[in-house]
Amino acid sequence: MMNKTYIIYLAAGNSQRFKENKLLYPINGQPLYLYGLNTIRKLLKIRQDVEVVIVANDFVIDEPHIITLKSPKSYLGVSYSIKTALNYLSLKTGIFQMLFMVSDQPFIKPSTLDKMIDAFNQSSCSICTLAYQNEVGNPVLFSNKYYHELYTLKGDQGGRKIVNQYLDDCLQYYTDDKLELYDIDKKSDLKNIVL
Repeated sequence: MMNKTYIIYLAAGNSQRFKENKLLYPINGQPLYLYGLNTIRKLLKIRQDVEVVIVANDFVIDEPHIITLKSPKSYLGVSYSIKTALNYLSLKTGIFQMLFMVSDQPFIKPSTLDKMIDAFNQSSCSICTLAYQNEVGNPVLFSNKYYHELYTLKGDQGGRKIVNQYLDDCLQYYTDDKLELYDIDKKSDLKNIVL
């Protein structure tokens, strides 16, 4: 029996470097956050062992296997969004894993998420990160044994802090498409990209 994977879709950031709410910023007629969300929706069609926890303040998605949580303190840093999701997961029982996915990486493919979860399930590691050549990035998968350590994150600390503490227990899942790691922080990051 496969462990349940909770995809935690972090979409409550304050977009300081973008100078406005980047997740609602229209790109080719749809808001940025929708690219990653549509990737997750495609994944849900091919996996039965996944549920989605969206942490967002500006939109609500209520669909089968998807729940949206508000994080009013997210402006203080990503750790508050992470704790909002962890509070929800504290009600869950059994062994599960948490895939943290940011909502400003529009090029992630459903097949990559699918294969990354499978690679993690087949490994003896308890963390998995997406990588391209010598570059690592998001998403990151954690066994729920890291639940309490994730809860100790403060301010703008994200899960990478914990990854770096346990590199020997971290599987790097490699993509052959560098764009999948590309994230949009500033408006200038939108130049020369085609979605």
